[in-house]
Amino acid sequence: MFKTLDTIKLIFSLLYIATVAFLVAEDVEISVDIQDWLVILTHLIAIPLVIVVWQTQWVSITLVVGIVFSIVSHVAVMYDFYVDRIKPLDIAFANLTLMLIASIVIFEKIPEWTLPVLFIITVVNTSFWDVMWVYSVFSGAVNIIVALYITYRLVYPSEKRNTTFMVIGLLLGVTGTVFFLRDGSYGDKNYGILHSVWHVCSYTSLYFAVRSLRPSVNPNALRRPRIEFARKIEFGKIAYH
Repeated sequence: MFKTLDTIKLIFSLLYIATVAFLVAEDVEISVDIQDWLVILTHLIAIPLVIVVWQTQWVSITLVVGIVFSIVSHVAVMYDFYVDRIKPLDIAFANLTLMLIASIVIFEKIPEWTLPVLFIITVVNTSFWDVMWVYSVFSGAVNIIVALYITYRLVYPSEKRNTTFMVIGLLLGVTGTVFFLRDGSYGDKNYGILHSVWHVCSYTSLYFAVRSLRPSVNPNALRRPRIEFARKIEFGKIAYH
């Protein structure tokens, strides 16, 4: 079930979370420069996620663009450079990534109506990037829907889904959210190191969410090579019966 990449990602994530939690609990002083580097370098955790969706390149390219904007946004904050212009792009692509992966995980075929929905939500998040409740409503709604779907799959398992990976993804997502809500703002004592945990947890959570799609043809593949759009207007067939 677990491949080498899965094991490495999970062990690294758990060790990183435990290390940061220990350092914060012990009130260890960590320099701002080190924290800044951790915020930037933890974007590398997204590489396995890009690899696992690489067969569907429109998704992988969108992920890469979002990662680049996230890095640029953090650098802009560090040097106070056009933050009000660049930060909205980071927030918009972060939500777009979340919604794309959620669609891939939940639907057997991605309904075409999801495209205008993704566009609208992305535009709204870009316009209201500094209004916390707007961001919270959209991202919170997507997270709740995914959590409900995972709960449904635990009650009604499918041979096409790996429920262990789904649960791992959910738990890491919740853990990352806790650290995200505690990181404060740039300049706070532990902002960088706490926010770096958010990067590790969120990218690893999305990775295991995608890995939960069991390969139906090649058992050695990282995921089932299926992402296609429904051809008519419909709510979307939930994967899987």
